[in-house]
Amino acid sequence: MSTIRRVSILKETRAGEKRVILLPSQAKQFVDAGYDVLVEAGAGENTGAPDEEYKSAGAQITGTEEAWRGSDLVLKYKAPGPHEYQYLRDGLHLGAFFHAEGNPGLTRALLDSGTHAYAYEFFRTPDGVFPLAVPDSEISGKLAVLFAAYHLQSHLGGRGVLLADMPQVAPPRVVVIGYGNAGAAAARTARALGADVVVLGTNRERLRRFEASLPGVTCLLNTPETLEREVLQADLVVGAILISTYDTPAMVDEGLVRRMKRGSMIVDVTVGYGSGYLPTFDRQTTHESPVYERFGVLHCKIDAMPGSVPYTASRAVSPLIAPYLIRLGEAVHTGEPDPTSAEGLITSGGRITHQEIERHMRQAGVTGSGDDH
Repeated sequence: MSTIRRVSILKETRAGEKRVILLPSQAKQFVDAGYDVLVEAGAGENTGAPDEEYKSAGAQITGTEEAWRGSDLVLKYKAPGPHEYQYLRDGLHLGAFFHAEGNPGLTRALLDSGTHAYAYEFFRTPDGVFPLAVPDSEISGKLAVLFAAYHLQSHLGGRGVLLADMPQVAPPRVVVIGYGNAGAAAARTARALGADVVVLGTNRERLRRFEASLPGVTCLLNTPETLEREVLQADLVVGAILISTYDTPAMVDEGLVRRMKRGSMIVDVTVGYGSGYLPTFDRQTTHESPVYERFGVLHCKIDAMPGSVPYTASRAVSPLIAPYLIRLGEAVHTGEPDPTSAEGLITSGGRITHQEIERHMRQAGVTGSGDDH
């Protein structure tokens, strides 16, 4: 480990991804903490943060190679793509929203390279909170409703329903499955537009509290009978269960989707993988091609939905995440562990170090944990 404290902030290169993990004011916090800060040229250009602002904050603007190879601590927003695996190496400490559970190729690349990978979504505070996942989840929930409001227009294949209240017209009906950060944001947004909103969940007490916090939203226990009745009445169904995987039981199955209103819409806002609880989704969609029709129902499953609003998303995340990343940097350079970021360590020195990644990679046939195989 170099005695020079240096950190790199990278430009995102995945299609549709324009966010930056740290804005100039938060880069300056690293500078003030004694770090040399390298910023890949153009990293913040789509967020209203030009290179000159990073320079004014005390950072050095560099090319891609130097940004990747010039620091032992490299910070991204999203996980590296296959074209970036060449930069992974033993001794590299890499932070990102990895979401590696459904990406065996990424996990294999991290293992083969020996990279120490820190997944922001798994950073957990001593009180059990995962704070860094909150802003993007809330943005995703809001965008799910706004995307649907646009695509429900008839010329785009939708029912021709205005997802808002109008005098003398029955309000549109929105069903939200799940009541975490994304589901709550979707419910609030739909209600603010004037829709009738039903939230389905499995914890009666949490549903009561949620219903009390949002007048006008109906919260119901998610039984098979209730689910069927509500989905068949819906103009929009928002799937917001936190984790949907290969072994998550189906809820809105093909038989139910075939009976939904023609031109209605389902949005998988948490973008699970495998068949999961919304098995009629057979692929992810993109910002360029967000919707496809199946069984007469529009389907939308955009990975990294907040990437379409990089200005807002970066400003929501950067001030929140900066203190955690500075503590991560201290842990990397001093060897003194930081409990919160340690919870997010998913691979280290060729080993899987997080039980959720281990569990899902076993299903995919990828090994590399601390256990003997």
